[in-house]
Amino acid sequence: MPKGRPRLTPEEYEGRLRAYCAAYSVKPTAQGLPPFPSGQRETPQHREWMKLYKAHDRMARRDGASADQRRALLDAQAGRCPICGEPVDLSASVEHGPGPGEARALMHPRCNQLVGMAESLGPQALERVRQYLWTTVAKRPDRRR
Repeated sequence: MPKGRPRLTPEEYEGRLRAYCAAYSVKPTAQGLPPFPSGQRETPQHREWMKLYKAHDRMARRDGASADQRRALLDAQAGRCPICGEPVDLSASVEHGPGPGEARALMHPRCNQLVGMAESLGPQALERVRQYLWTTVAKRPDRRR
């Protein structure tokens, strides 16, 4: 039987973060944590915040880059995912890079899946997808109406 704490997934962390924010009417900061509950030491709110902080720190260390490195990487990306261009949340982002601790970019989990598939299939497959989506599909009538 495995020992220790079970791994916390980004989805589980997000659920905990949303629950905390709803319970205490706060919003997460750019770092992916709610603001520190000043003046609330040794209260249930403070204990919950500490649990979130520790979970966030563990996930950042496990993912390879420190929280400061991830923040700097996200700042270099102007807070946006390099694949879809939408804003990316630091706590829900996934590192993509050549190896552990050598992230090139932070992106959404789904965008990371897309990049992984494109890498495994190669540039020819990506060109075929582009051709299919924007020439073959474009010729069909719009079915969204």
